[in-house]
Amino acid sequence: MVLLERFAKNNNISIHYLESMDLNFDLIPLVYVPGVLGFAEQFEDEMKVLTPRRCISLRGRGKSDAPLKGYNLEQHVSDIKSVVENSGIKEYYLMAYSMGVPYAIKFASENPKQIKGLILCDYQARYPSIPESWVEGVISRGYIKEDRHHVVRGIQLDSKETYLMDELKKITCPVLVIKGGTEQSLLKNDATEKYKSHLRNVQIVEFSDSGHELWIPDYDRFMNKIGQFLEKIDKE
Repeated sequence: MVLLERFAKNNNISIHYLESMDLNFDLIPLVYVPGVLGFAEQFEDEMKVLTPRRCISLRGRGKSDAPLKGYNLEQHVSDIKSVVENSGIKEYYLMAYSMGVPYAIKFASENPKQIKGLILCDYQARYPSIPESWVEGVISRGYIKEDRHHVVRGIQLDSKETYLMDELKKITCPVLVIKGGTEQSLLKNDATEKYKSHLRNVQIVEFSDSGHELWIPDYDRFMNKIGQFLEKIDKE
C-alpha cells in the first residue's frame, strides 16, 4: 500500500491527512474522521485492510496546525470539508469514531448527495458540553504534548451541547451504526433508539463483548462488518 501525506488548507490552518494510492477506481473512496484527540495515522492498519479502496484519514492533531482558538463543532466540520475538497473526490463513504461522529453527522447533513454511505462508531448524535475535568484528565495522563495543551482547553471551552436529530433527518444514504455492548460503550440504548427513529435507512450492529474500542476483542469482526457494508453499496 502506498500512503501519501497531504495537507489541506482551512483558511490559514493546515489540516494533515493521509491518502492511500493503491487504487481500484471502481470502488467508492472512504473518508475517515477519528475521535476528538485522534490523528490521521491511527487508521493506517484499516487502510491496509481496505486496499485497494482509496482511503483518506484526516484531522489529525499530530501534524495539523494547532491554532490558539477555533475548536467548535462547526470549525471541526469545516476541516472535513477542506480535506474532501483538496482530495478532489466527488462521491465517497464517510466513517467516524467516537467524538468524530457528531462532526460526521453535521457534515453529512450538509452534503447528502455526495455521501453514498455513512458508518458511525459508538457515539451518539449529540455534541457534548465538555467538562473541565476532561481537560485535567487528558493532560494528567499525557495524552497530548505540552505544547498542545491549549488545544484540549480550546475544545473544552468551545464545546456546546448540540443535539443533531434534525441533521439525521437530512441524511439520505444507508447508515451503519456500530456500538459496543458492555458498560464501556459510549452509545447507550436510548441514544441508539434515536438513530432508529430519525434515520431513513439504518442498520444497528452491536458487538456484545466490546466496549468503546469496537475492534477489541475481535479486529477481524470489526473490519468484516465495515467491508460488508461498503461492498453491498458498491454493488447497488
